[in-house]
Amino acid sequence: MTKIIYLFIFTTLISCNKQDDNQTIELEYYESIVSDGLERTYFVHLPASYNPSISYPLIFAMHGGGQLGYEGIEFQSQLSELSDSENFIVVYPEGLKTFGFRTWNAGDCCPSATTLATDDVGFINSLLEKLKLEISINRKKVYATGFSNGGQFAYKLANRYPDKFAAVSSVAGVLQDFPFNPIRKVPIIHFHSYQDLNAPYNGGFSSSPNIDFEFPSIDSTLLLIANDYNCDLIKQTIFSDLNTYDFFKYSDCENNVQIELYVSQDGGHTWPGGQALPNLEITNHFNASSLMWNFFKNYELP
Repeated sequence: MTKIIYLFIFTTLISCNKQDDNQTIELEYYESIVSDGLERTYFVHLPASYNPSISYPLIFAMHGGGQLGYEGIEFQSQLSELSDSENFIVVYPEGLKTFGFRTWNAGDCCPSATTLATDDVGFINSLLEKLKLEISINRKKVYATGFSNGGQFAYKLANRYPDKFAAVSSVAGVLQDFPFNPIRKVPIIHFHSYQDLNAPYNGGFSSSPNIDFEFPSIDSTLLLIANDYNCDLIKQTIFSDLNTYDFFKYSDCENNVQIELYVSQDGGHTWPGGQALPNLEITNHFNASSLMWNFFKNYELP
């Protein structure tokens, strides 16, 4: 995918009697960092109106397992376009590539990141600390999302770093990191399809040839989380339509945290409302990127 590098020129006054200092900021760039002795890569998209004097929310967006890295989830989610209109930063970290595939060590899933015990949470933590020094981030408004294996990994980040992520979202990826008992209850918004065969909504074996264990169901997983969060209202039906989608809430939870769940009747293992890879069906009954951003905006770290 061809990337366009946008340049933003700004003038800043400094105190050493210089009139001005013209600087060039790349609004998109591909970079690397050494973590746990390994070179780890990531792609950064700054909003089109980026101004270093303003602190911006940051979303980490993790790709699913497969051959594509950041290009896949950036294309699927269209989060870069949304960041330009909504003024947040989006960073696309990449899982290590082994035998041509990139995966995340999300807990029980997925090889080869799990079999190699890749320290992906350490990578994200190091990357976040690096980015805090380099770009203008609102540290109370850092979020994580991901597709499939990347969504599983977003859950793991909520579990392991609840003091760094204000809220998380998963698209077509169920929790794999147990026990799930973060010291701070992290708000969650989850998107799925009843037709998903790679990560079956009701649990069971995946249609993916590389996964040979049973997934837990979405309902059992969110119930486990809701119980840990001490939610009084479990899976309230807010909207339901057999032809479009269902919308559920788990609410009255500890510290006013909420869990939301959108499930489409159509589609499959894809990003709702986004772009589908070839030969994959997608639902357009709701837009996961817009809904998650509206959800994220309600939460910040204490």
